[in-house]
Amino acid sequence: MKKSVLLCALAAGLALGPLGGTGWAAAAPRAAYPVGEVVSDAPLHVRERPTVYSGVVKSLRPGQRVLLSCHKRGGWVDGNPIWYRLQGSRGWVSARFVHDHQPVRAC
Repeated sequence: MKKSVLLCALAAGLALGPLGGTGWAAAAPRAAYPVGEVVSDAPLHVRERPTVYSGVVKSLRPGQRVLLSCHKRGGWVDGNPIWYRLQGSRGWVSARFVHDHQPVRAC
């Protein structure tokens, strides 16, 4: 592989791996998780399940940015039934208090 092609692939964030022992192929880049921002005035509870009746796992600060794994319908919060599952956590937050900066896939 030419040095310039290799450098371009590495700069683009592509992982390179062997292709059947006969050459090299670029693997697809990993998609980053969407970012969300807490828009509540008070700490936001992260719940075990997507409902306000579920136990609290932890709290997030107002303005804190988090990675959103996926979304699904859950208990209604101020007219909004959507909840986000946090990436790297086993918890859920109401979409009513988290602004998604990018589209979030369904769970």
